[in-house]
Amino acid sequence: MKKKRRTVRTVGIMVANPKQRKYVLRKYLACKTPHMRLVCFTPSEIDWKRKSILGLQRSNGKWVQRRFPFPQVVYNRCYHMKKTTLQRLEAIIGSNKCFNQRNQFNKYEIYKQLSQPLASYLPETVLYDRESAAQLLETYKVMYVKPCCGHLGKGVYRVEVKESGEVHLSQHHFLPEFIAADVPQCQTKLDELLGSTRYLIQQGIDLQQWNDQVFDIRALVQKDESGVWSVTNVVSRIAHKGCFNTSICDKVCLSEDVLRHLYPQEKADAILQSIRDTSLRAAETVEWGTGRHLGELSVDFALDNGERLWIIEVNGKPQKDIYDELGGQDAVYRRPLQYAAYLQTH
Repeated sequence: MKKKRRTVRTVGIMVANPKQRKYVLRKYLACKTPHMRLVCFTPSEIDWKRKSILGLQRSNGKWVQRRFPFPQVVYNRCYHMKKTTLQRLEAIIGSNKCFNQRNQFNKYEIYKQLSQPLASYLPETVLYDRESAAQLLETYKVMYVKPCCGHLGKGVYRVEVKESGEVHLSQHHFLPEFIAADVPQCQTKLDELLGSTRYLIQQGIDLQQWNDQVFDIRALVQKDESGVWSVTNVVSRIAHKGCFNTSICDKVCLSEDVLRHLYPQEKADAILQSIRDTSLRAAETVEWGTGRHLGELSVDFALDNGERLWIIEVNGKPQKDIYDELGGQDAVYRRPLQYAAYLQTH
């Protein structure tokens, strides 16, 4: 009696441009199941009339580009994505078959969504205007100015009022790029720097440091083979000495190692458990609040000198290459494929 052949199902990974296809595919190919076909494509390679895509595939040890029928599931890795493209795609493959539809988050919108269930973890955050900035500086002496829709730490400024009344304005580094005589002069400079881009301002936090270096704590939250949110790992990006921007980091390591360096094991484990629990609540809240089908996100925490955890931001398109230097982090790439396989049968 012949064995029944299992159907090979196609998962499409959508990226922003053709140059990214080979790089992205290499990362995920090692994690796919034998009965899964992985195809990488861009929005511009969709042929709506023929309901097909021009995609890249690894076949018999070679890179092959050809036309494929629409995949059963699409994993969106495009940061900037037209809403109409996703709507058309969903109309063909199904409303729940494309995940991470929206991965460019508005930081202020996310703050408002989290402000009810997780208020105690959030630094005070308001939209930028001169009056609010002056009030925040008077209260906290340090504030961060961030673009509402920025990423990778781009366009983030640190503002600090010194005891002398001088105001130091810096980018990436604690060392100021501009020193203002007072708050109004600093605001004039900020208006020049920010232009018409929408910004928010966030309470400055007295950050705990590791070997005199600032670090963050990033929880990667992904849906698993059962379609349930789970924390894949918790890592820390260690900023270069003299820097506050952890996106430009000196190194990446497991947060467990950092915390056990700073605290007794029992305390470190309690902090890690709090991070995991809070991250899961944040993921559920953001997915419900945005009304979008998500499969992964990351939650960035800061730890202050009073051992208090703060949610700094939530990222809809987690940077994956930060995990590569750690080793043993295959789950980062495996989980999205497991979730894609789950969607194919549900």
